[in-house]
Amino acid sequence: MSDWLVLIVASVLTMPIPFLIVFYFFARKWNKYKRKAVHQTANLTTPVFILAVHVLLLVLFDRSFFSYIVIFLLLLLGLSMVIQYKLHEELRLRRAFKGFWRVSFLLFIVSYLGLSFYGVVARLFS
Repeated sequence: MSDWLVLIVASVLTMPIPFLIVFYFFARKWNKYKRKAVHQTANLTTPVFILAVHVLLLVLFDRSFFSYIVIFLLLLLGLSMVIQYKLHEELRLRRAFKGFWRVSFLLFIVSYLGLSFYGVVARLFS
């Protein structure tokens, strides 16, 4: 049983884009609204992309960047809180965290795609 669990987790971390698409279709079937399905997909696949970027950095550079990723996420959360305070003069943690989570989804999906492209190009020319 544990072998299957490891296989599923490894598959999701090495191929997060197909996981994102499959999860979107499940969320779309579950919800009536496309926008809510997109938000649910982004919310639940953000940790997958964060870990996938970590694994990709580990494979490409033979070094762990997990501490840098955690520090970056904490700085991004702090920036999200500061921006919300400046805009609304009130700090709502839930709203700040939602903004942080969505921005980190976008940043990590772009990072994953960029690192994947870099990895393919680097392997082709080395």
